[in-house]
Amino acid sequence: MLAIDHVSKSFGATRAVDDVSLTIERGEVVGLVGENGAGKTTLMRIVAGELTADSGTITARTGEGAGAPLRIGFVHQHFMLVSDFTIAENLALATGARPRDAEAIIERSGIELRDVNRRARDLAVGEKSKLELIKAIARKPELLILDEPTSVLTPYESDELFRVMRRIASEGTAIVFISHKVREVVEVATRVAVMRRGRVVVESSKMNAEELATAMVESPRGDFGRSVESRTGEIVAIVGVAGNGQRELADQLLREHPRTRLGFIPEDRTRDGLVAEMTIAENVALIADDWRAATRHTPALIEQYAIRAEGASQLAGALSGGNQQKVILAREIDRAPELIVAAEPTRGLDIEATRFVHEQLRRAANRGAKIMLITSDLDEAFDLADTIQVIYRGKLSERMTPGDASSRVAALMAGVA
Repeated sequence: MLAIDHVSKSFGATRAVDDVSLTIERGEVVGLVGENGAGKTTLMRIVAGELTADSGTITARTGEGAGAPLRIGFVHQHFMLVSDFTIAENLALATGARPRDAEAIIERSGIELRDVNRRARDLAVGEKSKLELIKAIARKPELLILDEPTSVLTPYESDELFRVMRRIASEGTAIVFISHKVREVVEVATRVAVMRRGRVVVESSKMNAEELATAMVESPRGDFGRSVESRTGEIVAIVGVAGNGQRELADQLLREHPRTRLGFIPEDRTRDGLVAEMTIAENVALIADDWRAATRHTPALIEQYAIRAEGASQLAGALSGGNQQKVILAREIDRAPELIVAAEPTRGLDIEATRFVHEQLRRAANRGAKIMLITSDLDEAFDLADTIQVIYRGKLSERMTPGDASSRVAALMAGVA
């Protein structure tokens, strides 16, 4: 259905996509995996016509006859919603349907999203992601590209998405599933293509999670187990289905603590974490008392936090999503704050970057900081936390050890315990 033939793309001296060839057939779910900056999103933006390749060709066979363009749905990692529009109005804008048809469109998608009269700006991040998915599915694409779609979804919501993916693939839609979550890719993909530094280095229909994780990176890997060292600080994980008051809790913590003593990693980095039009150095200096000193310190932070950038003067908006998150982490954690509020801190990050974030949070706790980890990733919560609480409809459960929480968390998240 789609043939990518020796496609390359450079941005200045950076070779983002390097002589890639790949085919995608009807009814396939192709897992496209790799570390941040590997070229996955750039390649798919070329396929979707958002970017022009420097060389190579892309050939599509559609079901509508010769010369007809391939219908492509692209769910970007960064939301493309009109904030002041309601759910119904955003769907009408995307599909050409009437706002009153919104509930029927949502029902046909197989994705649960309530109250179509809510405005997009009032939705939780997970709900925004679901709205983007519904928009794309409603157009009945022949090729559906999903860029990190589960990064803001709970395990239950991810399972819901996978059921929808399998259904529409069985109906003939080809799906490209860009993800850093190895187990999810192994679970849902019928074929996997691994990218490193702009090239497809492995392509297989038979890879287990360990083989796939090894193929993604060139450096040795380690476990994500909890630290056994004594800590003076505590990591408290707040878990729950999106839209149950997580954002309000983070806002309350921000109001109650002086910004000079609080590190804040927001769930929506592009809206609340960075100014895309500013340089990395300017973003680092945003909350600094001495902006000149912060600017001078930025090159050291770039090296310490392994930020892939041309230098401190590069615009933050030109970085990959994972590297944007690293800039926020560097700015917030390096100040050694007393309290760190980390809302979905590994959303959209690859395996190595996730491990790096976890290490930084553990180190901050070990030096005495209290960590409030607000996450929809249960694996992350159980890996990191000393204490777990569930948030449901704006109320927190009692504090639990990870051992106690393991048998109760699912029922508490569903509001049945």
